[in-house]
Amino acid sequence: GMYSDHTIFQIIGQLLIAFLFVATGIINSTTKFRQHLDRMVAVGVPLAKAALILGFILQIAGGLMLASDFHRSIGAAMLIVFTIVATGIFHQFWRVEDPLRRHLHVSFIFSNTALVGALLMLM
Repeated sequence: GMYSDHTIFQIIGQLLIAFLFVATGIINSTTKFRQHLDRMVAVGVPLAKAALILGFILQIAGGLMLASDFHRSIGAAMLIVFTIVATGIFHQFWRVEDPLRRHLHVSFIFSNTALVGALLMLM
């Protein structure tokens, strides 16, 4: 059954990871949709609106799959693809002049690398 092979720490960890993706997916697909679309267009993403919507579907559906422990490996794989692609689009640090902002983008890349590691462990 759901979470049957998990320790309590694994359940909490999986729910915290799921929460990150579901919560940010809901916020970004509603209040920040235009901001994300504009940033994607600015870096030349083809079919930016369709790509953004597909990204939100991967993000929210993958997060809900993790939260419910439903096909956990598929959900984690969806979130890995989402994280890698989104990082490549939104954290192009070499385009950023300001040293502090550039450092923040590099930090996001490192954090997202760890997140991919956590998702791999859920598979």
